[in-house]
Amino acid sequence: MVKYDTSKFHGVFVALNASYDANGELNTEKLKELALWYHSLGVKGLYVCGSTGEGMLLTAEERKASVKAVCEAVGGKLVILCHVGAPSTRQAVELAKHAESCGVDAVSAVPCVFYIHSEDAIANHWNTITEAVDLPFFIYNIPQLTGYNLSRGLFERMLQNEKIAGIKNSNEVAHQIMQFKALGGENFIVLNGPDEQYLAGRLMGADGGIGGTYGPMPELYMKLEEYICAGEIEKARRLQEKILFFIYRLCSFPSMYGANKAIIKLRSGIDIGQPRLPFLPVSSEDPKVVELKNDIEKAIAALD
Repeated sequence: MVKYDTSKFHGVFVALNASYDANGELNTEKLKELALWYHSLGVKGLYVCGSTGEGMLLTAEERKASVKAVCEAVGGKLVILCHVGAPSTRQAVELAKHAESCGVDAVSAVPCVFYIHSEDAIANHWNTITEAVDLPFFIYNIPQLTGYNLSRGLFERMLQNEKIAGIKNSNEVAHQIMQFKALGGENFIVLNGPDEQYLAGRLMGADGGIGGTYGPMPELYMKLEEYICAGEIEKARRLQEKILFFIYRLCSFPSMYGANKAIIKLRSGIDIGQPRLPFLPVSSEDPKVVELKNDIEKAIAALD
């Protein structure tokens, strides 16, 4: 049984891109501007320092500075989830404690990076993080990057911890969402990870989603969520199809994160720099970027 009120964790959460200056150094002022832009658009919340936020490419101090900046900008205005996953449990605990001190609404973590661990080790890793803070904890299941797909057995073990409030499930097998929701119960939050299947995830029982392509086009995902809540499934299906082809185009650039940042710059006027190497840069002056940005804005303008 989850000990927290989880009602605020429903809906669309933008996975926040990292922000750098021209020299590739962390730019917290631009990060604040970006967070405020999302607030102005009506986004429900932000997921900070996750995969899209290049969390594993930031130093611990940069990650701390990022979450501090976001909380200063939109704390109390948006729901803030902070990813604290790290190579070591010690570092993850340190990041979780700092995030709690900044005022985040929840923390989240992948099971491990680089090393392959037993399920006992993964359980101990997550439980140790939850013991360090008094915050809801969201498991982050992303097997395509970690090499581990959360099993039913370990999931049921983790549900014995009352601080485990939900899961961000980025596994591309949609029916796993239904399993997690059924086992977790009504107050347990399941957030869809694969943007290509937001509609499928919601129909399978997800309570909302966190996504890396929400950033350049959050209005489309918010409208998709609105259609789903209203039971207008055919409208939702058509919009999901449109989003799907935008995602394909974003993924056609040298890096999706670079394309995200380029389109965000064109749409918001906020320059959050290029992604950190080894992710490749994408220019906002690339004609294909400009064309995609224009097509996204046309789709937004056509929403009913």
